[in-house]
Amino acid sequence: MDEWKDCKNMLIIRLDNMGDLIMNNAAFQQIKTNMPHCKITLLASEMAIPIIPFLGTVDAYIQYDAPWMKLGNQDSATYTEALIADIREKQFDACIIFNVYSQNPMAAIMLAYLAGIPKRAAYMRENPYTLLTQWIPDKEPLFQVRHQITRDLELVKYLGISTLNSSLPTLQIPSGRFPIFVSNPAFKPVILNYDVSEEKRRIPIEVARALIEKLIELNFQVVLVGKGNNDYLRSCSSTPNSQNLVNLIGTTSVRDLLLLVQQAAAVITVNTGVAHISCALQRPTLVLYAQTNPQHIPWSRDSDFVLYPVSPSARSKNTINIFVDKQNGTTKIAPLTTDVILEKFHALLERTGLKRKLMEEGD
Repeated sequence: MDEWKDCKNMLIIRLDNMGDLIMNNAAFQQIKTNMPHCKITLLASEMAIPIIPFLGTVDAYIQYDAPWMKLGNQDSATYTEALIADIREKQFDACIIFNVYSQNPMAAIMLAYLAGIPKRAAYMRENPYTLLTQWIPDKEPLFQVRHQITRDLELVKYLGISTLNSSLPTLQIPSGRFPIFVSNPAFKPVILNYDVSEEKRRIPIEVARALIEKLIELNFQVVLVGKGNNDYLRSCSSTPNSQNLVNLIGTTSVRDLLLLVQQAAAVITVNTGVAHISCALQRPTLVLYAQTNPQHIPWSRDSDFVLYPVSPSARSKNTINIFVDKQNGTTKIAPLTTDVILEKFHALLERTGLKRKLMEEGD
């Protein structure tokens, strides 16, 4: 399949959220490195587009909020027909469709097929026959479960574009600094993010409040971030006023967030794009991880996670995800507590050598 490396104008389809795109950047980096003369155009959702300028691997993008994806908006049938015509006009010579194992890629495959792209590759459990020119039979999750980064890299390796399956994604850091005003330099900034797209992944409000208070007591400056304020986030942050609590929820761009994370001593976040940004920037990262998507656990060397349960009524109705849950057993996961979070956080700081450094600087 060496002919894939000869492509000059490739469309990549990845229609998920920002965090998914960051993980996918490991595969994008391999494509860009091994095919330096190939123009890469990304078909992506509105929610993921803000991170594209910082991937360092994408030359152009087309926005599409696919009606078969769980996104804030969904484009119409009329728009989809126009999109297919636009893709056809751009005369792509190849298309790779990336997906999570619980997603059926058939609709995205059909887009590429109807647009007349001559080379089309994707994972799929069922035989797509001529809809794909390179079909990679999907063994997940029936026979194995890999981390999403590995899954994406192995697709590129299968096509003969790369020989690696153990590379980690990076992001380009913008120039400048984000001003965090610290009244006492002994208080080191910790980014804290409770904002998540799915309600089932929200942590209890009382745990969120207590964690803020405990971190301030431990001489950290707590910097709250999130896309937009809502009643839940307001309740989480309604702790006693402190000069070492900075609430930036709803006020930061992706560029600002990258600068903030780069400057932070550490990051504590629910499982969302902030977790993947922090991993990509190699900051000490503790992820409060709802019992979902085991293939997305934090992936950098200086990261860890605290697993907490999702109520049965809120769990996925996707039969593939139900299958994975059953395969993982019925072990009961303890409810999330502030003590468990802080224990993991201290262990992470010890492991990264940061705790000792912070204590010395505090003296």
